[in-house]
Amino acid sequence: MDDTLLKQARQLNVRNSRPGSVFPPVILLTDDHRLPDPRSAIKQLPRNSMVIFRHYNHPDRPKLAASLRQLCRLRQIRFLVANDLGLALEISADGIHLPEYRILQTPGIYHQIPTGMITTSACHGIKTLHHMALLPSRHRPSGVLISPVFSTQSHPGRSGLSLQQVQQMAMLCHTLGITPVGLGGINRKTCRNLRSSALASLAGIGFSSE
Repeated sequence: MDDTLLKQARQLNVRNSRPGSVFPPVILLTDDHRLPDPRSAIKQLPRNSMVIFRHYNHPDRPKLAASLRQLCRLRQIRFLVANDLGLALEISADGIHLPEYRILQTPGIYHQIPTGMITTSACHGIKTLHHMALLPSRHRPSGVLISPVFSTQSHPGRSGLSLQQVQQMAMLCHTLGITPVGLGGINRKTCRNLRSSALASLAGIGFSSE
């Protein structure tokens, strides 16, 4: 974990977190291709960080999820499962992460999530936040991953959001009682551009490789 990025993330977290927020300064996303074995990356995370398990195509996804869940529990790291509420409940995950299309196509999924589970959603534009605003406050996600903040390897050829857009979306998140998290192309160099932002956490796939 890069010290410069972690320092910046901690400063944002202290300044912009909501009272009682469960979101740590940094959040690691797993990825089938860019982070095929996330164990070493998880071991480098500070305690009380967060991991979002996104290995959608792993041949034994439940087994890997359970193994990583146990590793995270030992390291006091919250563990969220992407787009599979059944698996999240099966392994007693701390929460679930939903792709952006869920709020646009199947918003009822938010009503099915048990009380007490952390819920995050991908968010690529302010339109998504307007849809979240229509949900009762108790069913809105705990946090959203605003992306791409910068151009990233996950979406080659796609430019990132402008810093003005990121700030506008982050401020709307605060208004809605949702924690704004920055994702996409964040590393020790680019994170400096986020010093004055309203983001409360920074997320990435390994960070150093982005």
